[in-house]
Amino acid sequence: MLKMRFELNMARIATLVQLAHVNRAVHSKGFFEVEGAPAEVLRAAIVLLHATFEVAMRSYVPKGGRTLTFSGAVDLDKALKGSGLDPTPFKALYPALVQMAKRRNLIAHQADLSNPMDTTPESWNISDEWQLTLWLMAVPAFYYKMRMALGIADDDEKKRYDWNMTAMVNHREFAHQLLDFPQLPPERRIDALKRIVSTLNRTVSILKGEVP
Repeated sequence: MLKMRFELNMARIATLVQLAHVNRAVHSKGFFEVEGAPAEVLRAAIVLLHATFEVAMRSYVPKGGRTLTFSGAVDLDKALKGSGLDPTPFKALYPALVQMAKRRNLIAHQADLSNPMDTTPESWNISDEWQLTLWLMAVPAFYYKMRMALGIADDDEKKRYDWNMTAMVNHREFAHQLLDFPQLPPERRIDALKRIVSTLNRTVSILKGEVP
């Protein structure tokens, strides 16, 4: 039941992301910048993703799980130790998950308005897109790793853990390639774009289990 609930919630989040992307062209403001309904749907997806992660953590903490909330690394340590697990092997996933919690809190408690004088949120941009994609991999990776550490993960979950972790490496490589691109001389940009596309395609193939 716990596994089914997690997978159902992740499917709900995927539906929100797909809905936002279908309608984003109408609300496009610039290169990878959108506002209006698609941006608000993606913000809602972050809140639901954070809630899904909290539910998954609480489900595996024998005592005190109902009061467990997640807003930082201390909460992750508490959840893992409460489940009888050593937090050390999970530390590599902490930064992405803590980033997600901070963004969720900004959305839920300040309507995603980072400046007290703001009246509207900033446009959803490529950085937001990159971060959400990272979190969509980090949450399942943490969940599968937790089940593996507890000895209750099946073979499919172990494979999905490997896929997500490998895809995250490629996703970070994509970010570096994108940041380096504006600094390249014009004659090198075509090859750079080809490498960027190759990295994106490889990431997708990994998540589909098509790349060993």
